[in-house]
Amino acid sequence: MAAKTIIQELKKHHDEMRDLVKEIKKNKPEKFILLKKHLDIHHELEEDLLLAQLNTKKDIKDESLESQEEHFVLNILLLDLKDFPKDHDRWMVKFKVFDEILDHHLTEEEEDLFPDAEEKLDKKLLEDLGKQFAELKKQRLSAAMETKDEKK
Repeated sequence: MAAKTIIQELKKHHDEMRDLVKEIKKNKPEKFILLKKHLDIHHELEEDLLLAQLNTKKDIKDESLESQEEHFVLNILLLDLKDFPKDHDRWMVKFKVFDEILDHHLTEEEEDLFPDAEEKLDKKLLEDLGKQFAELKKQRLSAAMETKDEKK
């Protein structure tokens, strides 16, 4: 079986996070912290492994930087949701707005950024990055699941 590229690994993780969003919207806000952990790790690894490579390519750099800026916006929204009382009527409204922005971001990456990345980067590099992503994601999620979340 051929090694998965980082693009394949990222898309798989996007789908995992979409599934978590669906669960949360089914009135399971307690799953939010799990989604936040996934997104925190996803953003960090995507930026360190893939976007760092793309930022060196003149004709895709702006697209890559836009993706990073969207991560920043999503992180602000995640922090707001984390600190907002989950039993408040507005929490789910806020979450649905967050979901719209997240869905736009994931779709834009999958339809625009990822195909461009596959054109610009060597297949072997994409496979090496895919292996690194899978290993680091597994390690970091495992460590994140062991940590307790502080109530503020």
